[in-house]
Amino acid sequence: MKELYNKIRPVGNRVIVLVDVDEKETHSFTKEDGTKGQLYMANEYSWDSRVTNFTQGVLLTDYKNLKAGTHVLAHHNSMREESELTDKRIPHGYKLFSVEGIFVYFGVIEGKLIPIDGFMLAERIYVEQSSVFESEKVKIPNKLRILAKPDSITDFEVGDIAITYIHSDYEMTHNVNGVVETAIRLRYSDCLAKEIV
Repeated sequence: MKELYNKIRPVGNRVIVLVDVDEKETHSFTKEDGTKGQLYMANEYSWDSRVTNFTQGVLLTDYKNLKAGTHVLAHHNSMREESELTDKRIPHGYKLFSVEGIFVYFGVIEGKLIPIDGFMLAERIYVEQSSVFESEKVKIPNKLRILAKPDSITDFEVGDIAITYIHSDYEMTHNVNGVVETAIRLRYSDCLAKEIV
C-alpha cells in the first residue's frame, strides 16, 4: 500500500488509516515443539465494542512523531461507518477511514507501542494481597504505573506512579504482531499528581 502513502490528504487534525478487517480476529501462537498455529477469534459475538470495533490499522499519512506506513492503535469508536472513505485503490478485505487525530494513541514500531504526544502507556496497580486465600486482585482505581511515554511529557519518567482521575485506565484490545493483547492508555491531561515513593 506504499503507493497510497500521503496521497489522500486529511482535512483539519485528522489522519487517514487503512484497516485490514480480519487482522484483529486472528491469534498466532507457537507450541513448545516449534509448531506454529493460528486461531480465529469470534469477536463479532462480544458485547464489548472495544473488542468488536476496529482499533488498529496502518497510517497512510504522516502524523506527529509517526510516518505513513506505521501501524497505529486508536479509540474503538474512531473508525465507524460515518468516517469511512471509498477509494477504488483499496483492495478487497480492507477499509479506509478518516480519523480525528485526538483518537490515535499509539504507533507500533518493531512490535513496541510508541505513545503519541499527550498519551502514555500504563499498567494498573493492585492492592497487595495479605492472605493466601484472596482470589481476585483488587485494583487501585486512581493510580497507574507509567510503562512508556513520549519525550514531550516531562513530568513523568518510565516507572513513575501517576495519580489520576478514577476510570482513566482506558483498556484497548489489539492484535499487534499477530497476538491478541491489551494495553492501557493514559491521557496526560487525566493525571492529577505523581506519587513520590
